[in-house]
Amino acid sequence: MFGSLLIIAFVLYCLLDVALSDAARVRNFPKLIWFLLVVLLPVIGGAVWLVAGRPADSGPQPGGQVVQRRPTGRDPWPRGRRGPPSRPPARPTPRGPDDDPEFLRGIDERLRRRDDDQ
Repeated sequence: MFGSLLIIAFVLYCLLDVALSDAARVRNFPKLIWFLLVVLLPVIGGAVWLVAGRPADSGPQPGGQVVQRRPTGRDPWPRGRRGPPSRPPARPTPRGPDDDPEFLRGIDERLRRRDDDQ
């Protein structure tokens, strides 16, 4: 049961990968042939697609899109620096009221006053 679910998930992944790949960058066969191979020979066709048909630089990218960088002809790190430009310091993340000790002390005092009044 679990094995058949894995096979179905693998085939669906390969089919989507074939369908969403750029036709000009697919290797060895046209997209239609790859699609038919994955459908007709599910496990073998999918494995062959991943090894021999998928565009070479189409690894996982943030957002699910393939990012291609084109040379701009200029130095990516100007002024002789080595490495990427430094980022500005990160701003502190906002804390919730339950993380603020003063807020918690104030609630504790209000609860004590309420208990004393009753």
